[in-house]
Amino acid sequence: MKATKFLSAALLFIMAAMLSACGPTSKEAGMYNDMLMEQQKAVVIKYDELLESFDTYVPEKMDAALMALTNQIDDSRTQVNQITAIVGGENLKNEVLEYLTVLNAATTDFEYLVRLYKKPENEFKPEDRIDWEARYKDVDSRIKEAATKVKDVQHTFAETFNLQIMERTK
Repeated sequence: MKATKFLSAALLFIMAAMLSACGPTSKEAGMYNDMLMEQQKAVVIKYDELLESFDTYVPEKMDAALMALTNQIDDSRTQVNQITAIVGGENLKNEVLEYLTVLNAATTDFEYLVRLYKKPENEFKPEDRIDWEARYKDVDSRIKEAATKVKDVQHTFAETFNLQIMERTK
């Protein structure tokens, strides 16, 4: 009886050791992180282009930038969904998908902002400016909050797999 308990405990220990040894390597985790962050970066680039189009105030550029952002969100969501999550990497993938969901929801706000911003100058009232700024602040804060969550989960992921995260520069 004692031998059976000992043997069972030893087998459980050996199985646990084997399972932990079968987890992803730091290199695999780094590649997984890079694939996910590549998709997030692609969306951030299109988001920045939309913001730049507001600064230049060229209506056609605003429409094109919004369309490009919307398409990139869809493409990135498809790409992220096709990436097989690694053991211990599920939260990172889910948070990137949540970030894309927040941006996708924000496109409705951006459509409104573009329409408002494209009004002829003589029709653009002070209330419009106040509305535009309030709406923009709200959507920007939601996007920043989602980006912060991705960054936090990414840092936890990096610690788990002994990775160094390089901060992005523009």
